[in-house]
This record gives sequence, C-alpha cells and structure tokens, in this order.
Amino acid sequence: MDTRVMDHEHGYGLASRFFHWSMFLLLLWQITSAVLHYALDDTAITDFFFGFHFSNGVLILVLAVLRGAWGLLNLSRRPSHAGALNRLAALGHVAMYLLLIAVPVVAIIRAYGSTRPFSALGIDIFASRANEIAWMTDLGGAWHGFLGWTLFALIAGHIAMAFMHTYAWKEPLIARMTKGDELG
Repeated sequence: MDTRVMDHEHGYGLASRFFHWSMFLLLLWQITSAVLHYALDDTAITDFFFGFHFSNGVLILVLAVLRGAWGLLNLSRRPSHAGALNRLAALGHVAMYLLLIAVPVVAIIRAYGSTRPFSALGIDIFASRANEIAWMTDLGGAWHGFLGWTLFALIAGHIAMAFMHTYAWKEPLIARMTKGDELG
C-alpha cells in the first residue's frame, strides 16, 4: 500500500483516499436513509437511518468542499485523464462534485425557509422562524430529491465504470483508490 499523502501519477494519496472512502460511507448511509424514507416511512429503522440524514448531509457538504480544494491542490499530480473516455469521466467527476455541494445546499436553503429549527452534528445552525419563506421551501421541495437521486445515479455509473475498467478492460483503476497506485 502506498503511504504517500499527496496524489501522484500512478494513484491517489492517503488524504484523497480518506476523503473518497469517508464520503462513500456517508453517501451509502444517505441512500439507505432516502430509500427507507421513500419505501418504509414511519418505521423504527427509517427513523434510525433518517435521523442522521441532515447531519450527514452537512458533513458531506463540508467534506465535498475540502475534497474539492484538495483535488485542485493535487490536480497536476493526479493520474492522467487523456483520451475522450477519460475526459468524459473527468466531466462526470465534476458533475458529482457539483451535486455533492448542490444537494445539501438546497436542503439547507429549504430548512432555513421553514418554520423549524435546524441543527447538525449537535450544533444549532439556525433557530425556528415564525413564518415560512415559500420560495426557499419550494426550491428545496422541488430540487433536493431530484438532485439527490441524480447524484446517486451518477455514483452508480461511477462504480460500474470503475469495475468495468478494472475487470473487463484490465486497467487497475480501483487500485488507485484502494492501494494508492495502479501497480498494486
């Protein structure tokens, strides 16, 4: 296993791998809570998973911003994205980053416009308000779920392509994010 902190031409360093797998776990929790909320609302298991949905969303937002900054800092060091398919993959990654930021931001806007208080990670973000701000709650109601499901679809495609590259095309891409180098 490669123990370099910074990214390099053959793979991703420890910091990038930490961000990637931490966000993977948080997003796995989010998709689980969203599916349960959609399919089995008002059950104990849904209440358990969905009870962390807001805090996890804020944490994902913070990690996405930090991960994006880290990625820009390491941009010249990262493995090449030459060729049309790799440029398409780079655009997919940009779309995922934008959605990782947009989905929680839209939810926070919706929460701010509602009459309920909002706290995340044990921190009070803002207090309740007497009157709803309709455009804010409408924005969140219209876009949070749609953008979230779009993000999960992109993530599913990302995972499928990582497996395709690694197992069908015999390009050891998964090793870049698990071991830190494609040489394994």
